[in-house]
Amino acid sequence: MKTRDKIIQASIALFNEQGERNVTTNHIAAHLSISPGNLYYHFRNKEDIILSIYEEYARSLLLEALPKVSAEVKPLDSLILYMDAVSQTTRKFRFFYSNLPVLLDKNPSLREKYVEVQHTIAERIRELLLALRSAEIIAFDDDELDDIVSILRLINTFWISFYQTQTIVNEVNDSVFYQGVLKILVILKPYTTEVAKEELLKARDLYQQKYEQALASA
Repeated sequence: MKTRDKIIQASIALFNEQGERNVTTNHIAAHLSISPGNLYYHFRNKEDIILSIYEEYARSLLLEALPKVSAEVKPLDSLILYMDAVSQTTRKFRFFYSNLPVLLDKNPSLREKYVEVQHTIAERIRELLLALRSAEIIAFDDDELDDIVSILRLINTFWISFYQTQTIVNEVNDSVFYQGVLKILVILKPYTTEVAKEELLKARDLYQQKYEQALASA
């Protein structure tokens, strides 16, 4: 692995474990047993590292994880894939979601990239919801679509921050991410058609089981 990639991966791990605000470039260099000068050869500052991390996040989510609606994948399967993608990416980059407004305020380039990526994510969610409606899995009026998309994105983006404000022990483990997925299913349940309700409840039971297993092993 190249030094630049090692810096990115080490930064993600340290930011997740200790919180981005508590980690400096010197900490990252020491963790990798390299000189600060070597780190600065690849990145100008910590904000530059975070921007590169977000670019990796965007590639991971949009190109590899977040499913596209297609004839080959059933709409309900696409929903499950979407929830898995959200859970996996938020888990890997959880530090980013814990301190999002501050990170965006400190880094205009990051904000610009973030807004661009979020527009693409919103469009993907919109396509998924329309496919679910076409397959008669959920039902909603056209004027509700934008609000449903926004609510789902709110859960995806701010669930971790909300959770951390509701507990004395500021720890984020796998069970927290499965809770977030369950919140998405709660939002979708009132829109679910009678013929599809059983399948959606199966998905809910699956993630409830994952949540309980993660909670027991925490």
